[in-house]
Amino acid sequence: MLRALPRITNRINRGLATPYRMIVMKYYTSTTQFNCGIDLHARQMYVCVLDREGKKLVHTNIKNNDFDYFLKLVAPYRHDLTVCAECMFGWYWLADACAEAGLPFVLAHALYLKAIHGGKNKNDRIDSEKIANLLRANLIPPGYVYPAEKRPLRALLRQRLLYVWNRSELLARIQSHQLAHNRPTHRQNVYNREAWTGQLLASEADPVRQLALQNDLALIGHYDAQLAVLEKDLLKLTKQTAGRDFTLLQTTPGIGDYLGLTILHEIGDIERFPTVKDFLSYCRLVKGTVASAGKIKGLRGAKLGNPYLRWAFGEAAIVAKRDAVLGPLAQRLEARRNNKFKANAVLAIKLARAVYFMLKNKTVCEPDRLVAALSRN
Repeated sequence: MLRALPRITNRINRGLATPYRMIVMKYYTSTTQFNCGIDLHARQMYVCVLDREGKKLVHTNIKNNDFDYFLKLVAPYRHDLTVCAECMFGWYWLADACAEAGLPFVLAHALYLKAIHGGKNKNDRIDSEKIANLLRANLIPPGYVYPAEKRPLRALLRQRLLYVWNRSELLARIQSHQLAHNRPTHRQNVYNREAWTGQLLASEADPVRQLALQNDLALIGHYDAQLAVLEKDLLKLTKQTAGRDFTLLQTTPGIGDYLGLTILHEIGDIERFPTVKDFLSYCRLVKGTVASAGKIKGLRGAKLGNPYLRWAFGEAAIVAKRDAVLGPLAQRLEARRNNKFKANAVLAIKLARAVYFMLKNKTVCEPDRLVAALSRN
């Protein structure tokens, strides 16, 4: 494996392979006498409490996620207990309840956990015991418990992204219909929406199709109005809570107000990333490798990390190509690699590295360093 790494690294530098890294799984170290594994669901949770020797002390199902009943069950062990649950859509309340009760809570990374444990049979009872055993053996790959006080603002930002993507789907559908009938697609944006609407309706003679267009246009108008209010609130709240970091991000080529909002709130605390490699891995900008007998068999781990950050840095790379200095370098990189998508990925990685060190050192972006880094690829 180690002898194969220089060859692969040289291929990456010449643009013949995809950037990757060896992803080293990190584990949570439990220091308590008792460990609790919870298989969490929307309306029930299966609980298993083990001691250090692996003896089962509690193993039962709790309906309606009754946390008060859970506290009664674990009361004899609560003084030295760690609670662990797998990451799923409904973990927020459990993390907050454990924090309020003074119980250490560990969020297990679902995809990593799936790679560790398996078996012929699978059910809630087995899963809760496996989670408890992995916690006891210090084999839980932890996820990040995003601070409760910051979640509402991040949720508001993700709501904005959902609205923007929904509006884009409506606009794309209208454009596809125009192309299907060989009609010109007029340029439009939020500022000339009224004139564009008039041109669309005037070009459509069929009354039924006009009705369909009016429905789509009405929804687009509602999205425009609601997004204008939402974006104003997001900018105001961000400037109040993280104004300095937000200003630093906006000095980076390709990152404006709303990409800056996404990157800032999805990162959370930059100090949780010990190295820039950890940050790039979390942003889904590098992949892991599959190796055996000293040979690289392929890549993996494309879905490990934050999809919102991957999208944001990808968009920032496309916008940064309009920069007077970065644009020609990006075009040369694209021509050298003969692949627009790989060139965009390299530019996204450079931007992410710049953002990491900017937030870490609280400094503005230095375009000269960014240009020098891009020139080496």
